[in-house]
Amino acid sequence: MRLFCLRLAAILALTLCAFAQQVDETLTLNQKILAAVFAEKWDEAIGLLGQLDKLQPENNGTAYNYACVYSRKGDVDKSVEWIDKAIQWGWGGGKGGIAVKDSPTAVQVWHSEMLEKDADLENLRKDARFAKLLERAKALQKRVEEYTAGPALYVPEKLKDAPEQAVLVVLHEQGGSKDATLAAWKGLADELGCALAVPAAPYLLREDASRGWSWIDDMRVFVLAARTADYQKTVLAAVDALRKQKKLAAGRIWIAGEGQGATLALVTALHNSGVFTGVAVLDADVVPALTGYKVPTAKTNGLRLEARFDTNRWKARASGESPKKLVEGWAIPGSTLELAELKDAAGRHAALVDALRALAKAADAAANTTPAVAPK
Repeated sequence: MRLFCLRLAAILALTLCAFAQQVDETLTLNQKILAAVFAEKWDEAIGLLGQLDKLQPENNGTAYNYACVYSRKGDVDKSVEWIDKAIQWGWGGGKGGIAVKDSPTAVQVWHSEMLEKDADLENLRKDARFAKLLERAKALQKRVEEYTAGPALYVPEKLKDAPEQAVLVVLHEQGGSKDATLAAWKGLADELGCALAVPAAPYLLREDASRGWSWIDDMRVFVLAARTADYQKTVLAAVDALRKQKKLAAGRIWIAGEGQGATLALVTALHNSGVFTGVAVLDADVVPALTGYKVPTAKTNGLRLEARFDTNRWKARASGESPKKLVEGWAIPGSTLELAELKDAAGRHAALVDALRALAKAADAAANTTPAVAPK
């Protein structure tokens, strides 16, 4: 069984109300599932997994746990069916821990290693079909390792001989890719005169490569203060890749993101305001306890925030409203706007471009009045 056991109270303290409710339900179900498995009540565990599957459709971890329960029950055909689904939904391209009774933690290993070592899958491993399933999972692991080897970088021709370079880091929406994003943002990099870095999102959404990549594999883990730094590493590595080329321009280290990418961009900027001088986000999920306590330091460091929220998209969500008021309450320099006319991908891209132009304009104004200090 894949382990997912966290203290409910700690999680809920870090989340927005609508999200907290879902976390409450999923954690409760996970705890009940583990209890049923350890008690060898297979049908009860299967019923509870069905409830979890409805709450989080096409979740590869849920599919993996289905396979474990059916294997323990002796229904190998069903176990094969659910491992097949898990791999289709991206199982193999990440890491997890094997649940052990009375242990709240587990060593994180690649999914393929879980397939090979999880005692719950002993019956499945005896089946001739297992070898092919393991091969597919390992293929996904290889794809992830190759893709995440480094960021996609672009340096405008006019910066090739410059003594220093401004930097723009862009985090795409869930389902995007670093190469497509790099191509889409080269024009703005040329316009603003900055090097462009698109980190490699580390989580494969599906076995079908065309479904793209994700920055966050599980929001329930991302919202833990002790774990959120792990998600920022790939972003900071992209900045370091450009820093190795040449000195970075003081006052012009920007990060931008859309959707899930915006969520990570906002957290990364607030947690690393000594590195980034501006952040532009479109439809970021705002987790108060991951962001609010970093605001005073960010303001002291001179971070500027341009936040945009698509009102139509937020009306369709359970909360019914955007985090605009929350972000405005931080009183970070910049602007926070709700936009109602974003009808397509081109409109959303344009909105984020405008936000970045606002950051560049503010940087130009500051450069004319305040001596710059190079980032460390």
